[in-house]
Amino acid sequence: MSNQQDDLILAAQKLVPVHKLSTSLAAVSEPLAAFLHGANLPTEGVLVEASERHIVLNAFHDAISILPDGDRKGSFYLSKYVVAIGLGLFDAALNYLWNETVAALRRLVARTDLEYFYDAVEKRPDVRKKLQTADDLPEIGEALLIDGCYRIGLLTNVNHERLKHVNFMRNHASAAHPNQNEINGAEMVGWLSNCLRYAITAEPSREVVQVKRLLEQLRTNPILPGDAPVIKDGILHLPRERIDDLLWTLFGIYCDMNQTAQTRGNIELIAKTVWDASAEARKYEVGIRYASFVKHAENGKKALAHQFLTATDGLAYRSEDVLVVELIDKLRTLYGAHVEYNNFYSERSHARSLEQSLPPNGQVPVAVRSEWVKVICVCYFGNGLGYKEGVDEAAEPYYVAYIKNFSEAEVVEFLHLFGDAQFVSDLHLPKPDRRARVVAAFLKARTKHVHALLALDQIVNAAPRILGKIHSATAFQQALAQLPR
Repeated sequence: MSNQQDDLILAAQKLVPVHKLSTSLAAVSEPLAAFLHGANLPTEGVLVEASERHIVLNAFHDAISILPDGDRKGSFYLSKYVVAIGLGLFDAALNYLWNETVAALRRLVARTDLEYFYDAVEKRPDVRKKLQTADDLPEIGEALLIDGCYRIGLLTNVNHERLKHVNFMRNHASAAHPNQNEINGAEMVGWLSNCLRYAITAEPSREVVQVKRLLEQLRTNPILPGDAPVIKDGILHLPRERIDDLLWTLFGIYCDMNQTAQTRGNIELIAKTVWDASAEARKYEVGIRYASFVKHAENGKKALAHQFLTATDGLAYRSEDVLVVELIDKLRTLYGAHVEYNNFYSERSHARSLEQSLPPNGQVPVAVRSEWVKVICVCYFGNGLGYKEGVDEAAEPYYVAYIKNFSEAEVVEFLHLFGDAQFVSDLHLPKPDRRARVVAAFLKARTKHVHALLALDQIVNAAPRILGKIHSATAFQQALAQLPR
């Protein structure tokens, strides 16, 4: 054991002598224990036992070794974490660790292009316009903050899931919310290591830096036509999700009434390439945003949007259906409720309100189909947690009704979505896995397409808990290749 590690454990021991460490408050402070006894409050079993505290303290020095000395002086939540561990208050320690993690993620996001990040996580215009600077990052919910970091490439898929788990445990086992769940030392060590490695000491990836530099260049410097091919080639090497988000941000910058003609000219040099490489669903979303300008009589932005769509050959994607705008907004609000704490009690009102934004025939417009199938199915699958089915049971009848109204087009979209990381993120858990198979079995009656039926059968009959990876199976890909898109 190193001298520094010895010093750390000795420091913790000065708070409470090792031989007195126990689960009783009397071991920490007899006057405090007497005070609580006088108030008829418990004093026994309040603290985590000494052996579990030693597990964390013995591992702390090695875990924190990756944090540069210069960054430690401002890490007050980590200091509170250590004190809480030494005292045996693991639920408080987890809360402090998560606070430090969220603060680190916000600092990391602040080093990216904020307009790009806000565009990726918030598509509702009324909410998005309030998000401008780093000071507005606390307005983004913690679950959406993690999702946003994954979306723009700050987190890998695996590390995204790791931090989602810490967030879940913070919500269900820390001092942040009432609970009686126990936490052991090994769990605390694992969460500390994950938060330190993948959030607190994380650095922006090459792709994130590339997007930031590109957007800075578009806003500030003229791009020569001869440089455009090199820029386009770099864009085409980005993952599809980055390109989709880049299209959304470029459209927003282009339609900004305060933007310069030079910036718009720069965007026009690359916009067609970004448009062609983007997903159909994102192109329709741009068309929906055009409809929003029409609805709100924003004639200046409408003219610029028309100009952008003309430059990208995207005029066919325009939609002036106000219900589409409302439906997209409500779906995103529902998804936001689903991924946040208390989703078992908050989804019903949002699920019910979707009915009011459907056309009279009940058919979901093409522009919304992908997001409709994704959000409804993800909410029906549930998160696999809790003592219930892992879903808001009051909202479930609405999800069932919407799924029963799926046509063959929605069936095809359902199958393609198994390649979407968010769509399958919880399918490794037993309850979502089972509920996804129920949907697949039901949808067999909604299609006559032989390859769709083959793909649905593969989902129904797949081995347990592999649905998140079924999209990479050769037989499944062969079936998808024969389906319309």
